[in-house]
Amino acid sequence: MKPVVNGLREVYSEEIEFRWLDANIPDGRAAFQYYNLLGHPGYVILNPEGEVLWSGIGEKSEAELTQQILTILETP
Repeated sequence: MKPVVNGLREVYSEEIEFRWLDANIPDGRAAFQYYNLLGHPGYVILNPEGEVLWSGIGEKSEAELTQQILTILETP
């Protein structure tokens, strides 16, 4: 089964850069620790300055993630 994020990437790739990190390798583990993601999967939405606008852990539906993305894109 394809992760929900793959479909969102197809829709929002013009507005958002998507990255996948593996928490089982050093760089991914460091990112999970830095963003205080204590579970899998973990999600972080950053602004261009690198500030966290939203984060979440655990499985999220496409609707939940879409709502977070739209809220952030619509915020001036």
